[in-house]
Amino acid sequence: KVSSGINAEYGQEVLKKRADEKKQMMENVKKIRKGKADQEEADNFEINTEPETSSGKKKELNRKRKAKDSKYGFGGKKKMAKKNTQESYKDVSTFSSRVHSKPKRSAKNDKRKGGKPQRPGKTKRVNMKNKARSK
Repeated sequence: KVSSGINAEYGQEVLKKRADEKKQMMENVKKIRKGKADQEEADNFEINTEPETSSGKKKELNRKRKAKDSKYGFGGKKKMAKKNTQESYKDVSTFSSRVHSKPKRSAKNDKRKGGKPQRPGKTKRVNMKNKARSK
């Protein structure tokens, strides 16, 4: 437990040191904002606005993000994106009448392919019920 006490004291010292540095920096920022700081003091005071990464260099966008940005664009207007324009309305190059037309109805198409047979209508069901009772 002796070692944990030493580490705790060291941790307290580090925390106190950081708190003092932060307090000093905030005072300097206030002075610079109000214009009360000397010009030399303002020049010496630097604020790092870019977050530091572990490697020390700026983080690069990954390949997947770059590819999507180049394909779809980056940001921009989202609403009305699917609305037809005059050009898209007039463009019928991708239209296929076979794909986009309804199939002609015939006796073959009316019957279901596999699965359960279609339920008979109400009158047929009543008639079938009456036939079953009369037997």
